[in-house]
Amino acid sequence: MLGRLIALLVVLLLATGAFLYGSNVYDMVRTAQFAPSSQVEGAAERIAFTPRGQQIFYATHPEIYNKAQFNAACQSTERTAAILGCYFKDRIYLYNIQNSELDGTLEVTAAHETMHAAYHRLNYFERQRVDDMIRGVYQQIKDKPEIKQLMDYYAHAQPGTELHSIIGTTIADLPSDLEQYYARYFTNRQAVVKLNANYVEVFSKLSTEADALQKEIDTEGPAIKAAMASYQVELGQLNTDIQSFNARAESGAFRTQSEFTVARNALMARVSELSRQQSTLNARVDAYNEKISRLNALAVHANQLNESLNGVEAPGKL
Repeated sequence: MLGRLIALLVVLLLATGAFLYGSNVYDMVRTAQFAPSSQVEGAAERIAFTPRGQQIFYATHPEIYNKAQFNAACQSTERTAAILGCYFKDRIYLYNIQNSELDGTLEVTAAHETMHAAYHRLNYFERQRVDDMIRGVYQQIKDKPEIKQLMDYYAHAQPGTELHSIIGTTIADLPSDLEQYYARYFTNRQAVVKLNANYVEVFSKLSTEADALQKEIDTEGPAIKAAMASYQVELGQLNTDIQSFNARAESGAFRTQSEFTVARNALMARVSELSRQQSTLNARVDAYNEKISRLNALAVHANQLNESLNGVEAPGKL
């Protein structure tokens, strides 16, 4: 009887140990079986994982793939919004972004996907506690446009685990208890948040400049059209008045040279004024066309950036 009790106790202890620490043992074995590439090592170093964070990252045997490989591997619907990586069947796949303007994107994506793996490893009680903290922060940030857009996208995936990754890698100010939780995985979480902000700012600057230009174009276009119409009316009237002046001069209608000179000078002043208006209009048209050219260039630039991020086509349109 005593032997059975001891055996049962051992089983319970083993079960408890597996429940609490099983993932750590699993990750130790998986990490030992993994030889990271120099690019993966560089990403891990730049993210500044804690030993546990790096262990989870390496345990997923992360691979950095070019487009064709990434397309083949990254079939999960649980992807980052920019379609740069995925966590699928406890593997992390990262898209090899080769655009110096988007420096840090790979590392942020790797950190984001590692947070999926970390969330997957939480036991039931830890997950409940973390979910409560995450929900509290989400209530404070849910109306931010970028968060709303992301969560609209992830409504078709797994919003709970996505919030865990998004908040951990993009939100700078967190309550102390949640900050302490993420400190399990990052020695300097703010470094990851900054990398995210840097590459997001590339798109933000493009968008801000494009929006401003579009507003100027929308305002300036009709204004130039109206000014040109007014110019044409004045030009037509001036040409009519010049013809009338020439007819009067030829018919001897001017009684004195002084009268002729006054009328001629008045017409010359109008010619000079219309010439000035023409120059001003030409300058406005040139500036307007330059703005259109700049807007088109920004669109091309944005497309190039988006193409460099186009690892996998999104399940839904962003």
